[in-house]
Amino acid sequence: MTTLARKLQSRNHDVVFISWPDGEPSVRAADLTFLSCAVKEIAAAPLKERPRWLELEGEEALRAALQNTAARTEAMLNALPATLTAAGVDAVVLDTALVYAELAPMSLSMPYIHVSNALHKDYSGYTPICFYDWPHETTPAALARNRKGVESFLEMLGPTIAVARAYAKRAGLDVDWDNPSATISNLAWITQTPREFDFESSHWPPQFHHTGPFHDGADRTNVDFPWERLTGEPLIYVSMGTMLDGLADVFRTITAATAKHKGFQLVLSVW
Repeated sequence: MTTLARKLQSRNHDVVFISWPDGEPSVRAADLTFLSCAVKEIAAAPLKERPRWLELEGEEALRAALQNTAARTEAMLNALPATLTAAGVDAVVLDTALVYAELAPMSLSMPYIHVSNALHKDYSGYTPICFYDWPHETTPAALARNRKGVESFLEMLGPTIAVARAYAKRAGLDVDWDNPSATISNLAWITQTPREFDFESSHWPPQFHHTGPFHDGADRTNVDFPWERLTGEPLIYVSMGTMLDGLADVFRTITAATAKHKGFQLVLSVW
C-alpha cells in the first residue's frame, strides 16, 4: 500500500495513509503522512490474544485467524467516517483485508477502490476460494465443492457480517447480503497476484485487474544480514510471508530438498 501511495504522489495527488496505530512506523519510514484510526475503539474492543494458529491446521486455523475480525471491523466502522471527514478525503483506497471497511466511505457517498494485497477471494465458486488447496476443475462436483468452501468461510465470518449488517442498517445503506461481493468497489478491484499465478476464469467482474507485486524498495528497513557468507553461487531465497513464517517443519522440508542440489546457496527469511 505504501508503494501505491508513493505512485499516487508521483502523479500529484495528496496522499494520507490511514491505518491502525501499529502501522505508523512502517508508513513513516516510507516518508508518507500517517493518521491513526480507531485508537480509542481498538483500546476498548474486547480483542482476544493473537491465536496460536501456527499450531493449528485447516479450517481450525482459519477460524482462529478470524477470531478478532468482528471486533476490528466494528472498531474501524465506528471511527473511519469521522477520520475521513476530518482529513478532507476525496476518495479511498482500501485493502480487502479490512473486511467491510468500505461501508464507511459508502455511508459518506465517497468513491473507493479495493486492493487485494493478500490473495483475492473468489466468492463465485468458479475457482477454489484461496483458503483451500483444491485443484482448479470445472466439473459439476468441483464447482459444488467450491461453493461449499465459500459457504464454510462465510459461516466463519458470520460475526463480522452481523457487525457489518448492523452498521449498514444504521447508515441507511441498501446492501444485498446474499451476494458476498456486493460491497466490492464498482470502480476498481486490483490484486497483486500476477495473472499467470491465478486460476483461469471468465467470471471475474470487469473492474477486477491482475497487476503484479507492488514493490519499489523505497520503504525497506535496514536488516542485519551476513553478506560476507554469500558465495556467489545461484541463490534460492525462501520467505513464507508475515503469517506462516513459524512453520519449522516447512523450513526443514525446504532445507532438505535444496540440500540435494549442489551448486546453490539457500537463504531463509524467518522472523
